[in-house]
Amino acid sequence: MKYFDAEENEELLRSLIRRQSNLIDYAPPVSTESPESLLDESFSNIKETIAADNKNIKPASLYKLNWFKMSAAATVIFLVLGAAFYFLHEKKEIIVAHNSHIRTIQDIPAGSNNAVLTLDNGATIVLDTAANGTLANQGNIKVLKMNGQLAYNKTGNMNVKPVYNTITTANGNQYQLILIDGSKVWLNAASSIRFPTSFTGTERKVEITGEAYFEVTKNPNKPFRVDFKNEAGEKDEIEVLGTHFNVNTYGDEPDMKTTLLEGSVKIKAGNKIQMLSPGQQALLSSNGIEIKKNVDLDQVMAWKNGYFLFDNTDIYTLMRQVSRWYNVEVSFEGKVTPDGFSGKISRNVPLSKFIKVLELNDVNVRSEGRKLTLGF
Repeated sequence: MKYFDAEENEELLRSLIRRQSNLIDYAPPVSTESPESLLDESFSNIKETIAADNKNIKPASLYKLNWFKMSAAATVIFLVLGAAFYFLHEKKEIIVAHNSHIRTIQDIPAGSNNAVLTLDNGATIVLDTAANGTLANQGNIKVLKMNGQLAYNKTGNMNVKPVYNTITTANGNQYQLILIDGSKVWLNAASSIRFPTSFTGTERKVEITGEAYFEVTKNPNKPFRVDFKNEAGEKDEIEVLGTHFNVNTYGDEPDMKTTLLEGSVKIKAGNKIQMLSPGQQALLSSNGIEIKKNVDLDQVMAWKNGYFLFDNTDIYTLMRQVSRWYNVEVSFEGKVTPDGFSGKISRNVPLSKFIKVLELNDVNVRSEGRKLTLGF
């Protein structure tokens, strides 16, 4: 699939699919054989044909995981088999066939736009069930919900005493916030942001956990600061004047990462300070600050843009993202493959489709409610 990412090779891919379709000289009734097992067999034949025609091309684990090309190839084969209707009906339970073993998976939907707002007095508001409009008044600041995002508007003079709110997303949730200064914040799953409803004094400071993307409104006279706790429980800080950047502070990741898209930021970790330029990423660990250049920004921002994007990603890192987005517990059995996985998948697909892709890459998946066990 990596080979066919190049446009000049698209026609070759189409011809291989057409050739394989013509080789299928049987079309048993759908009622006697699972369309999924026919798809698996046909897909295996296509892989063998590609390998025979392109001896210098070495298939990589998850390049066959390019969801859009897989969907197109699957649609062609399903039409040949007279089973295209299979994907056109919504089903609460999906039958998955792998290595002639058929089982039933209770599907789990993708994550959704939801969070909990905690006001200064401790009161909480679940945002996905709250109606659009004014949710609360925090001093002279009005808290508004507008089409899946939260915004803060001034109704009078700024509050003299800081009033703090917190937005928290659980596993399987994300949310967007517009601060009083117009700065925008996107929260990923299992994240939080604590912020003053109005920025008084000489700075604009917020605190986060998990992962967040910021588009900060410029104000040279009032720098914007993001505080977060490192693995030792101490506070590190990002200082900006106006910029776009992503901060990943999940405790189960090996490093805390700050990635700059536009502008410039200053990273403070203990007594160490580093400046970032666009396209660079700061990795914070117990060893200090490491700067990576020419980072794949599409991969960093995939979560905010609505998809998973893997590029030779190890299975542990991949499944941590799956665990947070689908709110599932993941464990591993056997000798875990050291191979990296590459591909792009929408974050809107249900868990069953993600599992199917893993199984097509020779990963055995056992599902029990919200517990996934991966076998190798």
